[in-house]
Amino acid sequence: MAINPAKKLNEKWLLLANLAANTGHAMIWPVTTLHMTLSLGQTLTTSGLVLLVAALMNVLGSFVAGQLFDRWRPYPALLIASAIAFFAVSTLFFYNGWPVFAFLIWLTSLGLGSITTLLNAFATTVTGKNTRVIFNNMYIVLNIGVVLGTLVVGYLFDYGFSWLMLIAALLYLTLGIVVAIFFNVDTNPVTTAEPVLEETENKTALAEVADDKVASQGGRPKLKITVLLVWIAAFLLLMYLSYMLWETVMATYLHRIGISTAHYANLWVLNGLTIIVFQKMISNWANKRNYAISVIAGGLIFATSFLLMLFVNQFWQIVLVFELLTVGEMLASPQVPAWVAQMTPREVSGQAQGFVGMMISLGRMLGPVYGGIMLDHGWFAGLFFSVFFGMVLVNLGLYLIAARQSKKNA
Repeated sequence: MAINPAKKLNEKWLLLANLAANTGHAMIWPVTTLHMTLSLGQTLTTSGLVLLVAALMNVLGSFVAGQLFDRWRPYPALLIASAIAFFAVSTLFFYNGWPVFAFLIWLTSLGLGSITTLLNAFATTVTGKNTRVIFNNMYIVLNIGVVLGTLVVGYLFDYGFSWLMLIAALLYLTLGIVVAIFFNVDTNPVTTAEPVLEETENKTALAEVADDKVASQGGRPKLKITVLLVWIAAFLLLMYLSYMLWETVMATYLHRIGISTAHYANLWVLNGLTIIVFQKMISNWANKRNYAISVIAGGLIFATSFLLMLFVNQFWQIVLVFELLTVGEMLASPQVPAWVAQMTPREVSGQAQGFVGMMISLGRMLGPVYGGIMLDHGWFAGLFFSVFFGMVLVNLGLYLIAARQSKKNA
């Protein structure tokens, strides 16, 4: 299908696609373990292995999608990824017994990893707005999707797993229709007049772009892994490893200190609502500063929340700590993909966003394993302190590398 070279992607269709994808995502993963253990009679160990393979498929999807965006055609790549997710989830409506369930969940993960990377890569092609503003809007919509998906699960899970999959399938069908109609656009690099935050940051970006373009001459464009990108990778991996502790083993820990499952669920609703209400204010502050400042500040606040977990034992204290974690997440999470997009040339935007997606998926994969090992041995204090210490070290490294590059290119 021919692409109209004069047509660019409108942000509202990007956000609608993101909403459909993430609402569907939020309806699938909270009930995956419950369905395997309660309905299919599988052990927690088996469930953990299925989720481990699902995370690996997510990593694979992110990698392949990034390559397809840069080296093939973004539009059919996103259509195929949407079709894979729709096929897998709609099939789960009819066939969700064992072991078919596991294979379909893995196929779903492949599709969702690809969709996330491709939507982020498409976000770098939207013109007329600063890239970091677009990623902030994507982040807000993502969390609206999480809240909506979680609410649907809460109301409909008792009526059966199949009905959740039917609604999720309709969401991925909606995604496919939006992509088919509105995403057949020109994604070639263009020169845009985005606001300049700091001259040194721009110089650093231009220097890296030049290096990358030289490296890709005579062949297909290839992402150059710089020292700063390595530190950002470590930041993403550790941040999402830590975040997954709250989504998995933290429920067990809270139960042991007398916090009910209902209160634990309420934390996630509060998390989503906090992001929806306050993200614009947080992003307005962050967008006026260097990427490194907002990301490092968010990382340190995020890390501090785990240190404070050593001293809490009441629900109101848990709420305050979780809100602190949410503030750190709001400062750092949407800024990182925008930062990566800013420091890499448009020719490798797919690979760059695939790199971001892979690190996030690896963190999500390792988090439950690491947390499970620590909690099985009763090392609660060690778990919280190790996460805090690791995040502080990574943030220190990010600061030193970013400062050195700014000084070098000043």
